[in-house]
Amino acid sequence: MKGCPNPTAFFFIYLYVETFIRKCLWVAISVFLLNSAAFAGVCPSQSFLANQQQNSTVEFTSFGDLISGKTFSAFIITVSDPNAGCPWDLFISDAAPFAPTITQLVSYSSQGVVLPISAVNVRATTSCEGPNQKYGGFTRTTPNITQSFPALASSPFKLVGAGSHNVIGTDGVHDGVLANNTGFCAGNINDFGDGSSNPQNNIIQFDFSVTPGVNTIIQPGLYQLSVTVVLEDDATFAQMQHQTFTFEIDIQPILQLNMSTPSQIDFNFTELTNYTGGITQYGATILQVSSSVNWDLMAVGTSSLNESTSGAKPFWDNTIKYSAGGISTIPLDVLELYQSPANPFNAVAGADYSAGFTSPPSGNNNLITAYGSGVALTAVAPYSFTAGSATRTIAGDWTTIGAPLHAGIPGSYLSINKVGAGAWNNANYRYVISYRITPGLPVLFLYSKVFVMPKFATPGSYTMQVKYILAEDQ
Repeated sequence: MKGCPNPTAFFFIYLYVETFIRKCLWVAISVFLLNSAAFAGVCPSQSFLANQQQNSTVEFTSFGDLISGKTFSAFIITVSDPNAGCPWDLFISDAAPFAPTITQLVSYSSQGVVLPISAVNVRATTSCEGPNQKYGGFTRTTPNITQSFPALASSPFKLVGAGSHNVIGTDGVHDGVLANNTGFCAGNINDFGDGSSNPQNNIIQFDFSVTPGVNTIIQPGLYQLSVTVVLEDDATFAQMQHQTFTFEIDIQPILQLNMSTPSQIDFNFTELTNYTGGITQYGATILQVSSSVNWDLMAVGTSSLNESTSGAKPFWDNTIKYSAGGISTIPLDVLELYQSPANPFNAVAGADYSAGFTSPPSGNNNLITAYGSGVALTAVAPYSFTAGSATRTIAGDWTTIGAPLHAGIPGSYLSINKVGAGAWNNANYRYVISYRITPGLPVLFLYSKVFVMPKFATPGSYTMQVKYILAEDQ
């Protein structure tokens, strides 16, 4: 009978992930500034030798790194004091003219604020330092050398606030000779000795930790951290030597999309009941998002034919024909999507794929047809990416900028420690996608918005692709 389908047709959907972020190239330069000067005082011979470690750049390329932070070995200071009775103080300056600074060298995004100096911690250790280390002369200020990074911003090792961050002794305070009374390390720790004679006390390792976090969006970019170590005479407060160290902190915009799905999803129409009731592939794709910036998650349908004609022929690719009858121009938007949960980041109700499948199809789940990629993604009419067009977006709003009503906020599907990272809902970063195709009888796919088929579809094998695009909201 004319118009009745040959009950053998195959549809194949190929899925792939596209993430779109801008990246820049740069040349990184580290500068070492050494300034040693003898000042008037009773102990003019104190000095130190500094050796910067190989880890002059710390990179953040994953969501977990932003939350947990990264630790790196920075430099070693070896203090030399040839004169007994000449105690010294060693500290990281937090006051002019040597206050620590963070400078943004390159910006990768318009989102967020510049990395604050408060995101940086420092610790200093010697071979003697342990959790139960004791010092003689309890009435005096004890050294602040520690083996663990402080958790509080008020700690002397947090690079924020006023004053100097002490390592040994106290800047501007007469601490005198500080004694260590523990076994191998017994003896004065800030008077008379050098790296050879007193390595346990005079060789000091400095480490840094950087924890950007995601509670406040930190602007992705390349930063330079500058810190200055100062050696001064404890009796006169005269500065004997200082050295400035620079380190680079590279924070990439984190947009991670994990997809769990078969590489090919098949729809085999071999029974007449499938044509009217459709075939549904439930939960065939799972999408998981981690992002350090505001984001949107989009799905579009395309094909080789659609891409090669810039949307002029928005049809499935017909790879095999089983009959000479009919036409092979099956519209791409006959593929329906259903998502769970609904879009939590869109002020426009229904601007997603959360409407339940209906029979016959309502048109509320048709996959948007488009061609191109990234910022060059172009919708095929009647679909539109213009502002205010209520374009269906899995999460966020592809046409309007601004979280949380028009974009996903930083967060992750991962169950990780959220201390200092905001209390995002993990469920908003994981989406389960189902697919359905309903050809109808005759096979005219009447619910398509892209193309009205003038006659029934040619029996055969057809393929198309679904693009899932995770993009920064900008």
